[in-house]
Amino acid sequence: MEPVYDSSLESHLRRIEGYMRGCLLLTYPRERSALREELAAFILQEGPVAVEEWVALIGRAFNIPEWEWQGIRQGMNDALLRWSHHISNPEDIETYVYLRSHARRGFISQFSASRFLSGQMKLRHMVAERMRDKYAMQPEKLESLTALLQQEFQERLLHITDFFVEAREEDLREQEASYRKSIDNAPAVIFRLDYDVATVLDANIVAERLMGYRRDEMAGMRLWDLVPAQERARAQRLLHETKVRGHSDREDLHLQTRRGDLVPVFFNAGLIEYGHQRFFQIVCVDISDRKRLESQLIQSEKMAAIGQLAAGIAHEIRNPLAIIMNALYDLSEIVDTANPEVREDLQIAKDEMARVQEIINNLLEFSRESRAELERVDINDLLRKTLQLMHKSMQNADVRVITEFGLSAPCMANQNALRQIFLNLITNAVQAMPQGGELRVRTESLPDKRVRIAVSDTGQGIPEEHLKDIFNPFFTTKAPGQGTGLGLSVVHSVVRRFHGDISVRSKIGEGTSFTIELPCQCTEEADAAAFI
Repeated sequence: MEPVYDSSLESHLRRIEGYMRGCLLLTYPRERSALREELAAFILQEGPVAVEEWVALIGRAFNIPEWEWQGIRQGMNDALLRWSHHISNPEDIETYVYLRSHARRGFISQFSASRFLSGQMKLRHMVAERMRDKYAMQPEKLESLTALLQQEFQERLLHITDFFVEAREEDLREQEASYRKSIDNAPAVIFRLDYDVATVLDANIVAERLMGYRRDEMAGMRLWDLVPAQERARAQRLLHETKVRGHSDREDLHLQTRRGDLVPVFFNAGLIEYGHQRFFQIVCVDISDRKRLESQLIQSEKMAAIGQLAAGIAHEIRNPLAIIMNALYDLSEIVDTANPEVREDLQIAKDEMARVQEIINNLLEFSRESRAELERVDINDLLRKTLQLMHKSMQNADVRVITEFGLSAPCMANQNALRQIFLNLITNAVQAMPQGGELRVRTESLPDKRVRIAVSDTGQGIPEEHLKDIFNPFFTTKAPGQGTGLGLSVVHSVVRRFHGDISVRSKIGEGTSFTIELPCQCTEEADAAAFI
């Protein structure tokens, strides 16, 4: 691998030189000299011979496969060449550029420092033995060359040791950064809590986003501060179980955000112990979607069961109702209708029977599995006609209408079903604004051949605790006699059979918005199969 020069290397070299100078280990100055030139020349001449013997020795000592020996031989000869250049000219630091780079990412980084250093020591001994043989008749020169070799080798060992330590420290920093990144980007809220008092020691980015607090703001908060008051005892039991068993989990807890919103979460707590440290790691998975899906499933099953019941009841009521209607007709022919009280009572009975008939029709529509054929429907035009139909009641209620029609082409749909949906939603919106207000009707095209219809009002709004029930049959917040509680149930039933979705947003005092998304085959070759 190519070496990577790092400007911090120079300060590293100066630091080691300072240590050696302070410890009186630098006998020979770090400048060019005849002695340095002679030692460098000797290493270049005798080094390859020593390396040949050295490779065979360390290859067996370290259990290195023979097919790797040639690469090690070549690498060591290259290293001796760079080292000899540095010995000759201490300003040439290429040998340390390579060593530092290889200690971090190269071949030698794969093994322990002791293994590499022991091999280096053995090679130095082999070079020194050859030096003694060559300069046996020149004891003073031998002593000087041996001392310089020792000085340079000691310097090399200090650098290598630091390079290995630096490499391991860098690995630890990278592991810590990788761990932090994995924690921060985990698809869950993660807290690290103090073992004794359950205060937050750390939190990930997902926790910051969900909770609305910065990490430093959550530090020092206790777990009990992050859950609603009524659930704190459960959270305490969770941690107690974790202390006893090492782990614990619960699905009946919520996290309370800075704004006060409650988020249902799956709490998973684990006790982490290493060294003298002990702390809890809490992983909280947002299960809002799962809870919503479970609620939708329960709602669908409930609606299906109620639909079957409603159909049965409606059919059973129709027969006696028809008899009563006939009896009322006969009675009106027999009694003295000139009497205003009798006439009024008969009219009240007929009106109430008509109301019962309307309820029965709604019940049947709620439970019907209609197979109506599709037709080309201009949704914008159908909405205009529905608004015209409601014009008088909207005028009397001082309701202003704003339309934003974004659809440009007709859709393949069932007109009667859509008319019923629009009439129910607009009627509810007008009734929600007894003191007047603004009704906004909007349409737009969506990708994947879908359309969105939104009906919004500025009325009284629906209490949050009622939102989950508004599509239930017979649920109503209207005064007795003003509603049957079937309108939104029918809308929900038809939309679902239309393979669509309906959602509602509401705030007390600000109004309510219903949004419907429906499949819309808007091409000539649209399949005429029934959606409802």
